Order: sequence, then structure tokens, then C-alpha cells
Amino acid sequence: MSDQEGASASEQPALETSFSGRTIKPGDLIAGTIVKITGSVAFVDFGARSQGYIQLAELRGPDGELVVQDGDTVQAEVVSTRSGVELSYRKARDSQVLNALRDAWKNQTPVEGRIVGVNKGGFEVRVDGIRAFCPASHLTGRQLSEPAREVGNTYPFRITEFSETKGLVVSRKDLIEAERRHAREVLTERIQVGERLQGTVTHLKDFGAFVDIGEGVEGMIHVSEISHARVNHPSDALKVGEAVEVEVLRIEPQKGRVALSMKALESNPFRDYVREKKVGDTVTGTVDRLQDFGAFVKLAEGVDGLLHISGIKANERVENPADVLEVGQELELVIEKIDRERERIGLLTPEVAEAKKPVDISVKVGDIVKGPVTRVEKYGVFIEIADRLVGLCPNPEMATDRNADHRRMFPIGTELEVKVVEVDRHKGRVRLSRKALLNADEEKAMADYKRKQKEEVPKALGTFGDLLKDFLNK
Repeated sequence: MSDQEGASASEQPALETSFSGRTIKPGDLIAGTIVKITGSVAFVDFGARSQGYIQLAELRGPDGELVVQDGDTVQAEVVSTRSGVELSYRKARDSQVLNALRDAWKNQTPVEGRIVGVNKGGFEVRVDGIRAFCPASHLTGRQLSEPAREVGNTYPFRITEFSETKGLVVSRKDLIEAERRHAREVLTERIQVGERLQGTVTHLKDFGAFVDIGEGVEGMIHVSEISHARVNHPSDALKVGEAVEVEVLRIEPQKGRVALSMKALESNPFRDYVREKKVGDTVTGTVDRLQDFGAFVKLAEGVDGLLHISGIKANERVENPADVLEVGQELELVIEKIDRERERIGLLTPEVAEAKKPVDISVKVGDIVKGPVTRVEKYGVFIEIADRLVGLCPNPEMATDRNADHRRMFPIGTELEVKVVEVDRHKGRVRLSRKALLNADEEKAMADYKRKQKEEVPKALGTFGDLLKDFLNK
């Protein structure tokens, strides 16, 4: 006997007695035995004065085959008694289902429903063949980016509204919250930091991927924890429904949060790369992306280095890296620094690396030096006084009028003679003075004059200024 069949054998005599003793009417439920199947109907003996009949269309399954045979007991509802007793197997079954669903609604007992479609504001659900509606916000407790992916999924629901004519309204909201409360209670008992778990990707956001790790617990993989290789968006590396292996990074029981990582389970390409590298090594890489402050260069799979804008040109100011570099360009570079803790590599072009090498400062304070102007800034003039050794002569030391235009007066390449007034060997800086050199010339002239005066006795004496002027003009 199938589960769709009606009253048990023990109930049959009572039903037969009942219907044999009174007149049946539409809406009555009967239990009877199929005694004959013809081309279009099945005759049912239910203990009344005459037999009833059911249209065979109601007794066929989805494949078109009959689900009953002679001798089977079925429950049916009386549809009409005008020209014989017409019965409905389907209506009886629907009545049973509706009664069960009514009880589930009253008792708030969960029922199982299958999502069959998406409509405005929610989902169309079938619960034991009865049409139901679930609001979008009551299905998963979160906003779904692709609601159509839920079609075909089966979930437990609670019935929030019941109507035999309008259908049902169902919700998973309370069930989900109960699951989450339970998950928070057992979170620290079940999961440990550092543990490896299997999970399934449930949905993707710009900032990461959410993963179901079982027993109502959902964790999140931040986009930066998906892979050592750069991932711009989680959808570039993962898809909903994909099985993944993760490691637990952090647990926040009060918030019900679990931070996960896929990257932690991979070998670290940065550490592998820098194991054989040191500052000053020459490396090759490809420009991966450009920013206002520099260029990120791919040195190996999963390993990027930063070529800062100040490290591109040695003697030329670069306003924007895109002016001199392009994505995909291959470069030969020098490692300036390696930050193993933060996993960062600083890079320089060879010309900048050469310019940054420590310079042997061979001059000392008091030396008179000569060289070409290499740069003129608002605060002073730079002069190359030896190979790769450039000193600064500040504006007040240039021996020019206040607000003088040094760019016009001393174009790049102009040879100037200056005096070394300060040397900072630790910082590699040399301070120069043109004014000190001119003052030194005057001091030397004064000393020479005084010495000459001791050697000669002048025939005629004038003022001291006149005598000095005559001496300087000789």
C-alpha cells in the first residue's frame, strides 16, 4: 500500500458502515478499493449502494504511468453525485496536505519547500505541491546578487501566513537566526585558530568571499587572503558553490565572525623569492600597474616590487610614471630595500641606484673648488665640485643682490669658483659659499698690502682707502 493511500484496513469497515447508512454529498472524504480500471476511469468500491469513479488522469504520475492498480486502497473526495458518484483523488490529497500545513502554521513547525522561481520581491516556493511565496529578505538573511541561482534549492521554512485560496507565505528568517545563535554558542568549542577546514562558497562581495564551514557557521575570506597572487575581485578566483580548503585566522564569538584564509595554505612566493636576494642585487621585472606615486613591477608569480617615482630618473624630475613607463614594459632594476615583515620590496633604476651610492668626499672646509652649475632651485645653486660630488651654495652665500634671478645669472653648466664652508660626511653633504671666496680675496689683498707697507716706506701718504685702492689697481 503506497503512502498516498487512505485509510488503513482497520479503518475501512467503519467507513463502509458510515457511507452505507447515509447519503453522501460533495466534499465528503471516502476511503475505498479500486475494483476496476477502464480506459478513462477507475471504479472505487467505498461501501455505499453504488460505486464511485475517479478520472484516470488524476491517478497518473509525472511520467504518465498509473500510480495505482486493481485492489489498491485510496482516499478520495466526493466531487459530484448527479450522474454517479464522481470522486477526486487529487482533491483528497490536497485536503490532507492543506490540513497538515494548517497544523504546521498553527504550531510553527518547519516545513520543507523547494524554490521553483524568482519574482518581484521574492521567490516562488512549492511546499508539498502547494504554492507559497518567500520574501527576498527572508530567504538567506542577506542580499543576494544572483537570486536565480537559488532556483532548485530546497530549504526548511516556517509558514507565516496561511490561506487555502491565496496560498502560503513562508520565511526562513527565524530559522536562520536560531542557527546563528547555535553557531555562536558552539563556535569556540568546534573551531580553533589555525585549523584547516573544508567549506563551500556561498556568496561573493567586492571585499571577500563567504564560506559555509558547516553547522550553520559561515566564515569570510578577505580578498587579500584568497591568494598570494593579486586578486582584484573574489569572482576572479572563486565561484558560488565551489568547494574550498581554508585555514582559520581569527574567531570573534560575540559577533559570530570567523576570518578564513586560502593564502595561508599556499607556499609563500615572497619568502621563496627574497631567500636568495639581497639589497643591491640586479633583478628583472615587468610593469604590472601604474600609480601616481610609482609603478608596481611583477618580479615573479605572486611577487611585486615598488618602483617609487623618485627612483625612476636620477637627474630629471618625473611628474607622472605613465610619462616614462607603460604596463607590460620589461625593466632591469636594483633592489633598494627588502621589508620581510610587511612583504615589500623597494626598487630603483640602475641610474638612480648609481647616483645614490655613497660619494667619497675628498674636500675639506676651507678648500677653494671650481665646477659647473648642475641645478638651480629657489633656495640655492648646486655645483659639481668633483666626480659625482655636488655641493649646495645657498642664496645668501651667492654674493648677489637680494631677489636676484640665479636661473638667468647662472645657467646650467656655468663654471663657478667657491669655497667649502661645511662638510657633513655622514649625510654626504657639502655646503659652499661664493661670498666667502670673495671675502677671502679681499682679506688676502689686505694682508698683502700690509706686508708690502712694512717693506716699503711711501714717499707721499694719502688716506688709507686711497693707498689700498692704489694697491689693488696695480
